[in-house]
Amino acid sequence: MVNIAKEALDQTGLDADLIDLRWLDRASIDWTAIEASIKKTNSVVIVEQGVQGTSYGGWLSDEIQRRFFDYLDQPVQRVHGREASPSISKVLERASIAGLEEVVAGLEKIKEGFGRN
Repeated sequence: MVNIAKEALDQTGLDADLIDLRWLDRASIDWTAIEASIKKTNSVVIVEQGVQGTSYGGWLSDEIQRRFFDYLDQPVQRVHGREASPSISKVLERASIAGLEEVVAGLEKIKEGFGRN
C-alpha cells in the first residue's frame, strides 16, 4: 500500500508525510514521528488493505484520535478494503482490496476538509 499511497499523493498533488508502519507492532510504534507529522499537517489518512471492521487501522485511528485530538483539523480518514472475500476471481479480489482509486478518494476528502479542491 505504500507504493499505491505514493502514487495517489502524486495524483492529488498533496504535500504530505508518508509514514510506513507496516513493520511495527503496537508496542514499538514511533509515536514521536507520528506526532511530529500530525503537528505539521494537522490531518491523517490511514491506508490499508484490510477490511474496516477487523483491521489494524481501526485501532490506530482510535489511538491517534485520542492522543493527538488537539492537533487534528478533521477526523482521521481511513482507506481500507471492503467487506468482500478475496478469492480466485479477479473481480471479487478487486472488490475486497483498497486500490489507487480508493486512496485518491481518501486524499481528496482531506483536501476538502481544508477547503481546497
